[in-house]
Amino acid sequence: MIGKQIGNYRLIKEIARGGMGAVYLAERTDGVFAQTAAVKLIKRGMDTDEIVRRFRHERQILAALNHPNIARLFNGGTTEDGLPFFVMEYIEGEPLYEFCDRRRLSINERLKLFQQICYAVTHAHEQGIVHRDIKPGNILVTREGVPKLLDFGIAKILNPELIEESIKPTATMMRLMTPEYASPEQVRGAEISPSSDIYSLGTVLYELLTAHRPYNLANQALHEITRIICETEPEPPSRVIRQTENLLPALSAEQKTLNQIAENRNTDLAALETELSGGLDRIVLKALAKTKESRYRTVKDFSDDIERRLTGEVVLAEELDVLRRSADSDSRIATTSERSIAVLPFRLLQTGDTTEAEDKFLGLGLADALIMHLSATKRLIVRPIGSVLRYLKDEDNSFDLLAAGRELGVRFILDGFINRQGARIRVSVQLLNVEDNKTIWAGRFDEDYTNVLTLEDVISTRVAESLIPHLTVDERAVLAKRGTENVRAYEAYLRGRYHWKMFTEESFAKAIEAFNEAVAIDPDYALAYVGIADYYNWLKSFGVGPYHDFAVKAKQAGLMAIKLDPQLPEAYISLAQSSLIADLDWKRAEGYCLRALELNPYNADAHSSYAYHLFSEGQFDKGLFHARRAVEIEPQTPNNHHTEYWGLYFARRFDEAIRKAENVISNHPLYGFAYFARSWFLRFIGRHDEALAASERAIEIMGESVLTLTGHAASLAAAGKIAETEKLLEKFRSEKYYVSPYQFALIYCYLGEKEKALKALDETFEQREGFLIWFGIEPTLDILRNEPRFQNLLKSTRNPIVKSISPINKNYDDTTQAYS
Repeated sequence: MIGKQIGNYRLIKEIARGGMGAVYLAERTDGVFAQTAAVKLIKRGMDTDEIVRRFRHERQILAALNHPNIARLFNGGTTEDGLPFFVMEYIEGEPLYEFCDRRRLSINERLKLFQQICYAVTHAHEQGIVHRDIKPGNILVTREGVPKLLDFGIAKILNPELIEESIKPTATMMRLMTPEYASPEQVRGAEISPSSDIYSLGTVLYELLTAHRPYNLANQALHEITRIICETEPEPPSRVIRQTENLLPALSAEQKTLNQIAENRNTDLAALETELSGGLDRIVLKALAKTKESRYRTVKDFSDDIERRLTGEVVLAEELDVLRRSADSDSRIATTSERSIAVLPFRLLQTGDTTEAEDKFLGLGLADALIMHLSATKRLIVRPIGSVLRYLKDEDNSFDLLAAGRELGVRFILDGFINRQGARIRVSVQLLNVEDNKTIWAGRFDEDYTNVLTLEDVISTRVAESLIPHLTVDERAVLAKRGTENVRAYEAYLRGRYHWKMFTEESFAKAIEAFNEAVAIDPDYALAYVGIADYYNWLKSFGVGPYHDFAVKAKQAGLMAIKLDPQLPEAYISLAQSSLIADLDWKRAEGYCLRALELNPYNADAHSSYAYHLFSEGQFDKGLFHARRAVEIEPQTPNNHHTEYWGLYFARRFDEAIRKAENVISNHPLYGFAYFARSWFLRFIGRHDEALAASERAIEIMGESVLTLTGHAASLAAAGKIAETEKLLEKFRSEKYYVSPYQFALIYCYLGEKEKALKALDETFEQREGFLIWFGIEPTLDILRNEPRFQNLLKSTRNPIVKSISPINKNYDDTTQAYS
């Protein structure tokens, strides 16, 4: 064939050969312009109807693709003897792994290169094309470092308008694909979708990072290959790095030494192991999940999580496509899906020998328990309990279910009634499709009250089965998981959760009593310990006593919860707050936040807690990302918006913070914390009359407490009302309740009394108050930042922000009291 003319090109040399054809380097000969190209031809004797059809199929696919990371199609046609050919871009480059190893690219450099491959596959999927044979041999990297995806020979076209027939999965397909990179559905001969390419990309990334293959398929029979791919879980990349088996066959003997593998990644073995652990482990294993539902929804989601890893964001490795960040930062869009559901508080019917008030906790408690169970399945999108609290207040049981579903942005609503009569409990439930107003499933149960735990199991399983036709063994185990087997302990816990969600000082006192009762009945009840930890964490807001003492108790309860159940994200959220104050261990506290997000990326409290942690370190952009994530997950809960506008305030974006607080007030006019925050923001920028009005309104709604009164005192001080401020200060000194010296420090800052403010901050540190974590970012303290005493105090808190603002006086503008 060398020297033969094919269309406008003359073949120069053979550069590749496969089962059905060969590829030749060619040069253009028509004189229009000089160009080298790659010409692909069917081999003589291989021109069967099937192969010709597949060849034309690949040519049609290339004609539909136009992307810088995909080899371009230049031309195509038929030779004089009737064989189809096509001419495409000639890629002069190296195989992917050789390119990376020869240049000793670091892990981050490899990830950035891999992202370009993801962009190419995303483009193909957008054109309705599934590659089906993504592997290192089909990826070349140019001298300039641009990867090119090749060989769409067995690709599948999903777009019916593009081509009438696509290659169907037949017995010959197994011979065409490369098993080491084939997805479980491919080796089973099941329906192929873009998710199959995500799996193959996962295998490529696994090898690119570790020089190991996920599985050892050498010399295995076909049925054994299928079993391994479909059933065996691969080792996490960080753990496989020290193994000598499953190394890539193409590596030379020198390259196969473990130290050399690390050197090829521009690091040492221990550092490589650390770098792969955590986020990268989760990213790769999610892409390699056995089921399509458990993988990333799209290649873009896969690439986005890699981007989060590269930029230092928390890797979410989300199980479902639940929430999409809007381009508009003010948007509160929570994208619904086929399996989104809200569980409304069960409504109480007239009871017999008990009163509704005594049993009201059951309606919320049972809904709360079902939400936790259903959320754990990972394949359902379940609105958190905070999103449905407003429906608890509908006393006449007459609200519109369809309207509730639309407000909550879900496709399904689970609604129910409870009638408890003595030792019996009667429950009626229905699962409603919001879109077409049809009941998917309904059930009635009449049980002994002692069977309430079984009742919860049955309802959660029936709902899950209605929405997920084929539950896995693991999913059924999750649905059947109980925190306790003791009904009395369970009832006490439900009462605690009910009172906790009322969110008042009085309700908190009732909540801790109930949680302690649950632990007394069942000392192994992990969720009850979480309730205790949350209680002590929140005491600081109501000024009951020095927070450090409470932080220690909260930490003890949180550690006990994790000891009993290491899979509880709520326990890690509590630990993140308490351990920071108890130990000033910023890194460990962040680890707890990340662990909570890893266990449940859809937990709004986890995002909110991490946002506050990031704010305290001055990482405002990252913190606002997670604050807004909490809002997206649970937009109806004002406390999540509360996190966002505090972040804007700390970031010195005062006008935005005020607008956000006012928006919450508009939507939740009885949410006292929004008035409290608005007064805080307004007084800092000098709008004193409005600040005083807002703090007075906070007192009206929330009552006179340390929190509201100290806030009002600061507003009075900022407004120059010295006599009234001093009157309140005397009240604080004489009353029995505890006032943090930090609150005194803020008031003294507004009074311009720097010495008193610094002394109060000294006391704050000595008492290890929880407020000391805000030393680095609170704008009110900006007038003290150039003081050596303040700088020493800030350093003593061990806050990582110290490194980013040193020397401090160079990074603050005293005239505007804002970060430069």
